[in-house]
Amino acid sequence: MFSHLKNLTYPHQLIDIAFMVSDSDDTTLEDLKANIAALDKVTDKGIQPFHEIAIFEKDFGAVIGQGFDVRHGVKVQGVRRKLMGRARNWLLGSALKPYHSWVYWRDADIETSPVTIIEDLMKHDRDVIVPNVWRPLPEWLGGEQPYDLNSWQESDAALELARTLHEDEVIVEGYAEYPTWRPHLAYSRSEDGDPNEIIDLDGVGGVSILARAKVFRHGANFPGFAFENHAETEAFGKMSRKMGFSVGGLVHYTVWHQYEPSEDDLKHMKEMEEAEKATATMISL
Repeated sequence: MFSHLKNLTYPHQLIDIAFMVSDSDDTTLEDLKANIAALDKVTDKGIQPFHEIAIFEKDFGAVIGQGFDVRHGVKVQGVRRKLMGRARNWLLGSALKPYHSWVYWRDADIETSPVTIIEDLMKHDRDVIVPNVWRPLPEWLGGEQPYDLNSWQESDAALELARTLHEDEVIVEGYAEYPTWRPHLAYSRSEDGDPNEIIDLDGVGGVSILARAKVFRHGANFPGFAFENHAETEAFGKMSRKMGFSVGGLVHYTVWHQYEPSEDDLKHMKEMEEAEKATATMISL
């Protein structure tokens, strides 16, 4: 993450960075402080220090584990996303300053991203804009995969589904339990497509979001409650559209998220390793 920040081509002296550490019982805070200290000491030729770097600490009572299968289980998604919405809003309220024109939200677990991403998103002049997000996979899983399914266009099926749900229930995109049949930004991508092609979106994912600061100053946020049966970033997209702001996604401009193996993946990897050991042949000459 820190090498990505260091390599951003947008003028560093114009960038304020805010980190939030929440509900952590490991060395996250200490590691973060050490990396920030190293970032402040960057002396590479041509690289300017950032205008300001701040760390905020706030616990929200998260009780959900951090394992891949736990975090992505459908039963915890509604609770998890409401908590994340509250966390984003708290950070926004603490870090947004009167002189800020744009706010760029970026996940820590991005693997690769263009160093020009801020300028690349900004030039499209949308109020809210996201790139496409995929993730690399081992070859035995296909090599690559659409990752962020939270960037989508609304569908009649999803609207009808919402009418059948309790007002506090959160639709979780990409899960069989919620058949929305929405067009996803991730599935629209082609490898040789025009990186400047943009489409209107209703929901947005949270891996990488650029938004004008005025969107938040006018009252849009990341709902920590069910807003039209959505929460956090997807609800932010819907809310922004409802307030008259433009929301878009770049179809073929891609950010790559880290691959984190599921429990099934780890089990299969172990089986493959055992099979390889069993079939190994030693030839001595």
